[in-house]
Amino acid sequence: MKKYKLAIISAAFLTLSSSVACAATFGNKYSGASSVETMQVRYTGFAWNYKKSRYKSTYFKYVRGSRTLLYRSVSNGKVTGSVWDDMRWGNKYTTRFYWGHGALK
Repeated sequence: MKKYKLAIISAAFLTLSSSVACAATFGNKYSGASSVETMQVRYTGFAWNYKKSRYKSTYFKYVRGSRTLLYRSVSNGKVTGSVWDDMRWGNKYTTRFYWGHGALK
């Protein structure tokens, strides 16, 4: 019975979220506990632009699908920022990093 419950719970978690690394259930129908371990990735971006640069600014952004998750721009100095990504597969779940410059000085 325990193995059957564990298989159903694991299948449900894997169907709902493909980022589950491990799932376990203990006990019986009267008393028990459950644990789920999920995998995630943290992306950290940096941008810098200093006085000697030919550009007015520099930027970076993280995009997933058509949504911009994070945008940072700097005109003198440096900036940083982070986003979390789960481990789902497919183009609409892919986190992309873009960067570029502003206008020339």
